Amino acid sequence: MSNTQIDVVQLGERKYIGIAVTSPLKNVKGIGEAQQLFMERKEEIQSIMDESTYVCVHFANEVLFTYIYCMEVTELQSIPESMIGFKVPSNQYVRVQSNGEEPYGLIDKFLRDKGMQRNSNSVSLEVFQFGKEESKYTAEILVPVVVKLNPKNDCY
Repeated sequence: MSNTQIDVVQLGERKYIGIAVTSPLKNVKGIGEAQQLFMERKEEIQSIMDESTYVCVHFANEVLFTYIYCMEVTELQSIPESMIGFKVPSNQYVRVQSNGEEPYGLIDKFLRDKGMQRNSNSVSLEVFQFGKEESKYTAEILVPVVVKLNPKNDCY
C-alpha cells in the first residue's frame, strides 16, 4: 500500500438522486448507457450538496447487480421523472483513495488484516470528480463494514 491512503470512517445518513441500472450479475449491461443518460440529465437534480462530485452507488447479490449514477442532495423533495431518490443510512466504511493500485483488492486485504467484514446489507460508494477520468483507480472508494457490537469479546 505504498502511496494509498486507507482508513475506517463513519458517515451519517446521506440522500441521493440519480439514474439506476440493474442487470444479471453474470452478464452486466447498461452501465455505459446509464452514465450517458446521467451526464445528459444531471442538471435536473436539485438541492445538490457538491456540484463538483458525483457518486456511483452499487450493490450486488449472486443474481443481480445494481449501479446508480447519482448526486448527493440535501432533500428528496423533487425527483426528476425516471430517476430515483433514496437514503443511505448511517454506516461505517473502509475508505481508500487509490493511486493506481486496485482499490477493491486493497480493501479486501485491509478487512482480512483487521478481522473485519463487509456489510452485505448496505451499498458501496465510488466518489468521482467531474472533469476527471472515471476510474476505480482514481475514485474515492467506500465499502460498508459490519460494526462490532462488543469489541471486548470480538462479537459482531
